[in-house]
Amino acid sequence: MKLLIVDDEPVARHVLRQILSAQPEHQLTLAEGGAEAWALLDDPSRYFDIVFLDVSMPEPGGLEIARRLRESPLHRSVRIVLCTASQDRETVTKAVQLGVRHYIVKPCSAPVVMAKMQQIKATMATF
Repeated sequence: MKLLIVDDEPVARHVLRQILSAQPEHQLTLAEGGAEAWALLDDPSRYFDIVFLDVSMPEPGGLEIARRLRESPLHRSVRIVLCTASQDRETVTKAVQLGVRHYIVKPCSAPVVMAKMQQIKATMATF
């Protein structure tokens, strides 16, 4: 499974990398911000099954990347997991409107991330 971790905070990227790399089937790619992430996502030679997106980062932010993914016929099937310290109603509402179904509140912990991965894998198996 190909995963993209996008976060402008080095510690947050490191934590997610450590948690997700424990599973040998995970192929990880890391991006330090929205512009780097979009360049990776828009590269036709790459494909990602799941994108872990920080909401608050340099342009484009996580919600903007989620919007672009949902509007692109090539990227609609990518699962998006928003990772943020923000739990405000406005952010959650915008994410839901964009079709984002997975949300993790920072700081990320291994049990929460792995439970989310199991949930996503279960939904992928039904298609």
